[in-house]
Amino acid sequence: MIGHQRLSRRAVMGSAAGLALGAVPFGPALAAGTLAIVDTVSGPNFQAFWSTYLIPKIRKDTGVEIKYTVGSGPTLQLQMQTWRDGGAGFPLLFIKDLDLANMVSAGLHFDPLYPDRVKEIPNQRLVVKEYDENDNGVALHGAGLLFWRSQFGLITNSAFVKSPPKTWAEFFDRRAEFKGHIGMVRPDAGSGGGRAFIYAFLAGNGVDFSKPFAELQDSAAWKTAWSRFTEFSRSFAQPVAPEPPVMFHQFQTEQVWITSYAQDYSLWSAEQGQLPPTTRSTPLDVNIIGASNSYLAVPAVDTPEQKADAYKVIDLMLSDEVQLHMLETMYEYPGTDAWQKAPATVWDKIARVDVAQARGINMTNLDAITFIQKHGMDYIAS
Repeated sequence: MIGHQRLSRRAVMGSAAGLALGAVPFGPALAAGTLAIVDTVSGPNFQAFWSTYLIPKIRKDTGVEIKYTVGSGPTLQLQMQTWRDGGAGFPLLFIKDLDLANMVSAGLHFDPLYPDRVKEIPNQRLVVKEYDENDNGVALHGAGLLFWRSQFGLITNSAFVKSPPKTWAEFFDRRAEFKGHIGMVRPDAGSGGGRAFIYAFLAGNGVDFSKPFAELQDSAAWKTAWSRFTEFSRSFAQPVAPEPPVMFHQFQTEQVWITSYAQDYSLWSAEQGQLPPTTRSTPLDVNIIGASNSYLAVPAVDTPEQKADAYKVIDLMLSDEVQLHMLETMYEYPGTDAWQKAPATVWDKIARVDVAQARGINMTNLDAITFIQKHGMDYIAS
């Protein structure tokens, strides 16, 4: 059994609430050695991890004080358009992959970390390079360094699902068995869970996301897969959850028995009593690896002093010590190759990274992801 931090739900939510400070323009007004971080990716689980582990460790090991704020990617993007040289509101960004892709696509400028800052951030050599080169099909030009890789799996309540489906085809064929008990987060939610669910379903039903979106939309595979999804959705629990906590409540009340969702957040939540103790995660044939990857990024307008502090913090966060502690306590797949050094007991709870990766795909078609976000609900049967 992996030794997890035992945080009560009240403690977790209290910590998260205390850290959600809003859009405070810290910037250059901060004292030297103090770094403001905005986080657009973490749920209550990782917000608590920041509070109980990351921030104290950063302070102890680097001497940098942290001002931590939870924010929204789209709101942050609007704020960043107003930042000028020396006036970055947040000198270090901890953001979800879709936020980073959208920011780079919108022309926002970042300090080129990969591979330009390998001297200042030597641990970036440990990061999986493909993620630092591209994100959601967008060339990053060094804008961010991967911190964790989110892994989606089939999340089930084993009290009701004794033999989980192994493929999306089997899941579809057995839909009557789970009718009214298949959970999903809305694809237009702040969480990327619903978008990953649909993206994986479509990929598992023949959609080739490597094609340009215009060609993809005209393909027979795209139309057939969406039709199958609509038929599949007739077995969904209603209403479709607007955010993950609602779907988790549906699990607790036994309305939902099965879904495709993030294994890290789900398994951690089961340990906190927010999901049934019989919650399990198993891989499907098409597993999404990277629906909500997290990245570390530094705005180009930072001052040299702010950048120097950011580099120190990033290097620590990419260290084996931090990455392995995250894997062992939070079920997060590291952004580096640190998982290869993990004790064998880690894999009693989750699949090894290489096993998951062998079944996994990344979400690479930004236009398709945006379409799913905007129009996915239109394909769900009422």
